[in-house]
Amino acid sequence: MGWMLFMTWIVGDTATRYILPQLERVYDTLEDLSKGAFCPKNPGAFLSKTIQIVLSVSLAYILTTWPVWCVLRYFTYTRGMESGRYLYGITGFLCCEYALGRMAKAYPYRGFFMSVFHYAFAMGAYIVFIINPAPIFEAYPWLVRMVNFNL
Repeated sequence: MGWMLFMTWIVGDTATRYILPQLERVYDTLEDLSKGAFCPKNPGAFLSKTIQIVLSVSLAYILTTWPVWCVLRYFTYTRGMESGRYLYGITGFLCCEYALGRMAKAYPYRGFFMSVFHYAFAMGAYIVFIINPAPIFEAYPWLVRMVNFNL
């Protein structure tokens, strides 16, 4: 569990210091592009919202790699344990949510649901994948190979 705690600190700190400020600049540019009415006369607004939606869905996939990694580490570490598995599941959940919560707190809500969708999606992914890990093999086969996990 020490490895997971260390990785939680790295993921939470690195993203809030180095990655999120770059994303804020992108969203600031997209908001400047969408100034004005959202209509056919202002194609910048339509283009801005479309790019924000694509960016948010892409970020949801990228951010969900963290909960998937936590779930795979949980299953790998607790394989063969007779009792006490749930304690590691709770610790994995707290580590996962701490890093994502730290990122979400550093990132402002911009009045458009898609600006925070990726964090909400990633935060719910741990619970979904701990209950049913089968979709991990289809969505993140490269991560499954990297962790060297087989169900």
